This record gives sequence, C-alpha cells and structure tokens, in this order.
Amino acid sequence: MTLEFGIFDSFDLGASTPGQVIADRLDFAVAVEAAGIGHYHVTEHHGTPLSVCPSPNLFLAALSQRTSTLRIGALVHVLPAYDPLRLAEEIAILDQLSGGRLDVGVGSGVSPYELAYFGVDAGEARARFAETLEAVTTALTTGRLTHRGTLLRDYDVELSVGPVQRPHPPLWYASSNTGSAEWAAASDVSFVGRWNGGSFAAAADAYWRVWRDRQATRGNGSAPAPPRVGFAATVYIGASDGAAADRYEAAAALHYQHLLSLWHKNGNHAFDGMADLRAGLSRGTALVGTARTVRDLLVAQISQAPVNYFEATLAFGDLTAAEAHANLAAFAEVVMPAALAAAERPGQRVPVG
Repeated sequence: MTLEFGIFDSFDLGASTPGQVIADRLDFAVAVEAAGIGHYHVTEHHGTPLSVCPSPNLFLAALSQRTSTLRIGALVHVLPAYDPLRLAEEIAILDQLSGGRLDVGVGSGVSPYELAYFGVDAGEARARFAETLEAVTTALTTGRLTHRGTLLRDYDVELSVGPVQRPHPPLWYASSNTGSAEWAAASDVSFVGRWNGGSFAAAADAYWRVWRDRQATRGNGSAPAPPRVGFAATVYIGASDGAAADRYEAAAALHYQHLLSLWHKNGNHAFDGMADLRAGLSRGTALVGTARTVRDLLVAQISQAPVNYFEATLAFGDLTAAEAHANLAAFAEVVMPAALAAAERPGQRVPVG
C-alpha cells in the first residue's frame, strides 16, 4: 500500500485575526491539495486560543467547496459534546457537499475543562463517546436514528439525508496507546499517533496483528480496504538547521502556550512537559531542520514501523501564511518523495490493498 500524507491543523490564533487565520487556512488547504497531499484534518477545541475555529464542520463545509480531491475531516470530533442526531445529519451533509471525501475522526476529548463547557462530566466521557459513536454510525448506516439511551436520551427519527460513502464515511482515531490501537483495528478505524521515541511502532504492530486476525474471520468480499495507520509530527523546514530550530522554537512556544492555557487557568500543570520543545525534538514528535535533515529524520522513522500514513502540522503558532506555504513547498518537493520510496522498500509489513 502506498504511503499517504495528511495535514493536521489546530487553527492557532498566532499574530493575526480569527478571520484572517481561517481565510489563510482555506488558501493553504488548496495548496496542500495541489501538492499531492491526500488528507486535511482539523481539530476541535473550545474556549481556548488553541483554535479560533471551534466548530470544525463549518470550516469543512467551506473547504469542501474550495477543493475537489482532498479528503477532509476533523481529527477529532469530540463525541460527548454532540447531540448524535445533529452530528449524524452534519456528517451526511458534509459527505454530500464533498462528493464523498469526508473522513470522520472520533474521540472522547482530552480536556475536562472543555467537556465541562458542555455539561459533560469527564468521568462519563468514555461511556458517552461509545454510546454516541454507536448511535451515529448506526443512523448513518440505516438512515434512521433509533436509540434507547443510557447516558443519552432516546431517539426515533428518520434522517432526511444520508452519506455518499457507505455504510458511512471512514472513521479515524488519534492515540499512541497500544490498547487504543487494538480497539481501532477491531473496529476498522484508521489510527494516527505520535512517534514518541519509537514507542508508536509497538502500537502499529499491535494494530496490524489485530487487523489481520480480524480479516481471517471475515467472509469473502466483506473485508474493507486496509485502513491508514501512521504517525503525526510538527514539521518546520528552514534554510539551515540552526535557523529552522530558532523559528520552530518561537512558533511552537506560542502554540504550546495556547495548548496549555485552559489547564493553567485552572491551576493544573500536569501536562507542562508537553511544552518541552527539546524533548519533543529528541522524541521525534517534531521534525525540524533543512529539507534534507527533515527528510532523513522521517525516512528513519518510517523504516522502523509498519505505517502507511504520515500527518504533518506545517502551520502553527505565529508562523505567517508565507512561512507555512514555504514549509509546505519544501516538504512536498524534498521530503515526500523520499518518504514514499522508504515506505515501498521490502519489509515494511503493511497490508497491500
């Protein structure tokens, strides 16, 4: 299976205005499609400068009309924050607007403070996630939301619109946890994590082990296409390794300030280690340097794990639109061809399909 590439975007406020950030990202996504990248995934956050686009479906609706081949989606929709009927309807509409190009990322939410804005107890988030996911996917598959609620209320309503992709658009999940990888594989859900010093390789191995076992139990003709399994990283490419590191650290420092802002407002410093930029570089969750340096770092990672997908964050913090486009151009011209070649070498152990 050929390696595919995607973009992950969190809509940092940076030094611009919210309207300009969103307009710049629409232009950026058009350039992403032209560069041959296959997916554009956006985040969902509320009440924080980490994202000036808290409703990803609004952006995706606009993006569906600016692109023609790019697969688009949220990574992830925070399911406990949604009414399942409205989410099922919006997913169906987005799949129709995009002509069947929607990816649907699902998750339970990582911030208890953001969940609280929606009246959701963080202790119930996983259970609400599971119940909402079942309700939404069943509704998209059958055309009717018929649900007997446990944490949710009861529903019995026919959808006025269904998705283009059947039985529903492909599901995605973000984590680096081996247990999550096994769940995703058993559920036919594509899986994206962080390299974290190479520990993601074990999660990817676990994914494919479960996926192959599951394939063996399917009837002929019932198996879906192999999913996407890979890792994500922040990427910054500069004229020299030193210049790239300096600019990355300035932009990433602002990004992590945004990322931790709600936690700090609530006196919680449990995740401050995420803002250790040098640790991120050493763990391979950020790939920074000249185009050749980034190329070599990514090829080394791909050569160590059974992956068929890589997702890059190329616009973050206070990077200007021009810097993001230059980052994209260098990534597409130098890094992507080498990564593709590395993924096609014998021994990558990824199913062909």
